[in-house]
Amino acid sequence: MKRKLIFPLVLALMLTGCGSAPVHVTDSELEELHSAALATDTESQGTETEKQTAELTEEQTAEELTEAPTEPTTEEPTEPTTEEPTEPTTEEPTVPPLDAPDGAVNMQSGCLVVNSGTDHARAIELCGGNMNVGARFANVISSFKNKIGDVNVWCMVVPTSAAFYVPEGYQDKTCDQKAQYDNIVANLSNGVQGVPVYDAELMHRNEETYSRTDYHWQPLGAYYAAAEFAKVADVPFADLSTYDKVVREGYVGAFARVNKISELNNAAECFTYYKPSNLSSVNCTYFNNDLSGERSGKMFFEDNGISSSYTVFIGTDDCIFKAETPVDNGRVLVIFKDSYGNALVPFLTESFSKIYLCDFRYFNTNAATLCSNVGATDVLFAMSTVAVTSSGKVDTLAGNLGV
Repeated sequence: MKRKLIFPLVLALMLTGCGSAPVHVTDSELEELHSAALATDTESQGTETEKQTAELTEEQTAEELTEAPTEPTTEEPTEPTTEEPTEPTTEEPTVPPLDAPDGAVNMQSGCLVVNSGTDHARAIELCGGNMNVGARFANVISSFKNKIGDVNVWCMVVPTSAAFYVPEGYQDKTCDQKAQYDNIVANLSNGVQGVPVYDAELMHRNEETYSRTDYHWQPLGAYYAAAEFAKVADVPFADLSTYDKVVREGYVGAFARVNKISELNNAAECFTYYKPSNLSSVNCTYFNNDLSGERSGKMFFEDNGISSSYTVFIGTDDCIFKAETPVDNGRVLVIFKDSYGNALVPFLTESFSKIYLCDFRYFNTNAATLCSNVGATDVLFAMSTVAVTSSGKVDTLAGNLGV
């Protein structure tokens, strides 16, 4: 699906701090940036399987039996037997059912619109996915791991909303994102490890984890993914209850402006984000994409307009961002990401000493040298399913990684 990629340099500099410190911008300026910087291709699929069980009740009637008394018998004592302990059984968690649409389901502007005609319509961009390209993505990051040596490399494939919200009868219109992830993990080598976030997102799909009016996940979805990453990376992780919750009402995302699905203007949602308790102790720095032009900045751009709420995180994609936290564990994380990765950063400020955020689409320096110069102990590739199964995007990543 084609999108306009108009990215005025002036706005990029204002938002990213790439050339000057990040400054406040107007809503109209953010609207223009939002149409370009946030339009990450996110096309995907998820299927739901519901298991039905039936109980069989057997009714038995008792018969009265009259037996003649028998002589007592003497049995030889038997040796006590020792039974092997049985392994405890682990029940599979119950996947929450997906509610059937209570409005129309139709295609509009390349998207599947569910609950059309209601105040909670959801637009879903479908995904083709390509298994061969996914395997190549795995080979690219595995080759990069070979270049940087003794550094942990993690692979987080972020499912898009189509993985969880495509209703019954429409799954054949989009790819199986779980199968896409499994294919990628099967092709990883050189010690690269997958971060299994699909199941976590599936179990929480009835919560506000993905936007209805925008391509991206909601920050709550990023929280569950960050929790899975912290688990496999063996780093501390702060519970959501410790965060300062901020709710923005009346949010209508890019599906309305970029895809021109006008009915979404009557289906506004809340955009809820979370500020870590140690935020005042986190030092934020911005760089140009070649790591030049260092300047101080901030993590949250809270003055951005409601319609540009996803740019609350970092402000834009077109820069390199660094967060220095009070965590004293010596773990330095470099994240190579698409726009989905921005929302992860606030949930990792109590997990790593330093975090570097680099968008693979704009990156303009030697990636292996950067990881060496900043003392990276961990590298996380956090990209949506559509990015890692799209040939052009994997080509871009390979070129920017130098593999």
